[in-house]
Amino acid sequence: MNGFQNSETSGIVPQQPETIISLDDFKSLFYQLNAKPDTEIRLLPGKKTVELADISNINEQIQAKLRNHDVAASIGSINFILSNKKIKDYSTWAEFEREKWNTINERIKTLTIHWDIAIKLPQYSLPQRHSIRLRIGSNIPPKDIFQLIFTSDNIQEIMEAKTPSVCKIDFINNIIAIELLNIVSNWYDGLRDSPESSTLEKILKKRGRIFSEIIRYASPIVVLMIVCQYSNYLLPILGIGEEISIENLQACFIFLAAFFMVGLFFGFKLEAFIDKRIDEFEEFPSFSITKGDEKAIENFEKSNKKLTAQIVNRILWILFSVIVSSSLKFILNHIIS
Repeated sequence: MNGFQNSETSGIVPQQPETIISLDDFKSLFYQLNAKPDTEIRLLPGKKTVELADISNINEQIQAKLRNHDVAASIGSINFILSNKKIKDYSTWAEFEREKWNTINERIKTLTIHWDIAIKLPQYSLPQRHSIRLRIGSNIPPKDIFQLIFTSDNIQEIMEAKTPSVCKIDFINNIIAIELLNIVSNWYDGLRDSPESSTLEKILKKRGRIFSEIIRYASPIVVLMIVCQYSNYLLPILGIGEEISIENLQACFIFLAAFFMVGLFFGFKLEAFIDKRIDEFEEFPSFSITKGDEKAIENFEKSNKKLTAQIVNRILWILFSVIVSSSLKFILNHIIS
């Protein structure tokens, strides 16, 4: 006979005794199953370079701190986003440590480390969950940030997305949370600083689009200045006389408008060229772990120097054209006179 079935009535009657749980136990279960714990986010400033030993070091520091508390369970996982849109996910540290990083040709774009910890606290019967999430790497592109602003009311989520490096902890015990955050923050401060870009690169990254816009508007004017220097030679060739008449004014207007459009066309082309090169500027890699990271570090300086030289050359073309045209006009006047 089934334990849930009454032998006399053959009805289904639950035989479980009533139990009363304490308020602390209920709160503990509620936190475990439903409630979102308190959250603190710490933005990690500065550009750093993470090496393989650094990742193991932060885990050792976290585990050493946890040994001072009554930890019921602790799980660490690591996630890597690579340059070819591959994702490497390690559910345990043992899996991560077995990986042969010197055989991976892709570069690492983003690293996320997650610790999930259950800590026994005096005021709760059940262990309470604490979690740490550390992200280092590339931030969300501006176009995605713009979309996130309109789709999310969570300011914390937007701040996290805008910052390349951030540590987030969900906690029940505030003291433990502060201790763990300080460990992560001190560890991050001790990482190797990434090399700074050259002064010219910084200016181009920050103000380059303003310069390219000025060039776009200045190009037609520069072309007209060059044309006007040779107007005494060009107008007779085009059959435009020196006397003032409606026909001559119309011809001059069409003549100058044509060169203005030529200058405007070259201005747009130069602006697009410069803006594209600015977009191609690279930041120093945040990681030095895989073969791809090592190659990216080697190519970083060469690539940015090449892009800077291309931008500077295009700007110098404009100045050079004005100087050459003025010098040529001076030579022609000297020969004719």
